[in-house]
Amino acid sequence: MIHLYYSKQDAMIKEQTKLYVKKCIGERDEFNYIAFDMLQTHLTDVIFEAEMMAIGTDKKAVVLENCLFLKKNGGNKPQTEEDFDALREYLKHPNPDCEMFFLVYSDDIDKSNEFVKTIGSLDSDIQNIKSDGDQWLRYTANYFSKRETPIDRNALDELLRRVDGDYSLFKNEANKLITYAAGERITFEDVMELAIPYVEDDIFKMSNALTRNNVGQALDVYRSLKSTGKVEEVQLLGMLTSQFKFMDQVLYLNRKGYSIDGIAAELGVKPYRVKVNVSSLYNVPDDAVANILEQLYIAQKRILTGECTPECSFTLFMGNFKL
Repeated sequence: MIHLYYSKQDAMIKEQTKLYVKKCIGERDEFNYIAFDMLQTHLTDVIFEAEMMAIGTDKKAVVLENCLFLKKNGGNKPQTEEDFDALREYLKHPNPDCEMFFLVYSDDIDKSNEFVKTIGSLDSDIQNIKSDGDQWLRYTANYFSKRETPIDRNALDELLRRVDGDYSLFKNEANKLITYAAGERITFEDVMELAIPYVEDDIFKMSNALTRNNVGQALDVYRSLKSTGKVEEVQLLGMLTSQFKFMDQVLYLNRKGYSIDGIAAELGVKPYRVKVNVSSLYNVPDDAVANILEQLYIAQKRILTGECTPECSFTLFMGNFKL
């Protein structure tokens, strides 16, 4: 079966994919599971793997991360027409023993894209993976409960306010609090002392400065946040990614002819936030936000692979930033 999952919360979509992979193939191993980063992989290589017979197992799973070619103006790197021809042919007769997962880290896929249409015409599984407020609250409360660490309701509310719906940021901050509490109850004071400060306004200032090519001002905001000693570069990169993904959605709907109020209703935010973003994106080229998101991905990868120190990677991102 072909699965197409899309969500702006990359950690949430990865978690959900992991559950579905287990449901489809059971415990994964080197013989029944392989994942590809489509920012670095050609579709021809993926198709070759998908068409191979599963070894020692009934089913195999092939996961394609960062499928920008399924997102409007998302870019095709490093895909060629030969790669797209290979995918066209595969989708005509998918391997019934292969569960193929296309992951798009955005709440917006291109419904007019030929591959999205083809996948939709098959016996496929297409989901926009997101959670409403009640579901998010239940999930986060259960996260602490499963780890046998009680948390006061006002402490949980404050933590959720600070992470602002960012799944990966929540997990990072929750694990930090759980380690500190060592099984004891987490209080509001613990969150105030240990959790990442509420920096949404600073993140907006930083992203707004970058879209105006004012890297110096963005660096000033970064240094100010850094001086608090509570903000880590991976978290900042994640929050910037969320902000630029929001900008990408605003840009897309704006160029579709949506009004400020229409965009706000579609995205579930206040009109003022949309108005400010529309203004800051006025002179931004069509493919600029997708390129910025790729730069942010590379910066995070440098940190996570140990290629650069967090401060070095963040500074490189800022220094090399371009629209």
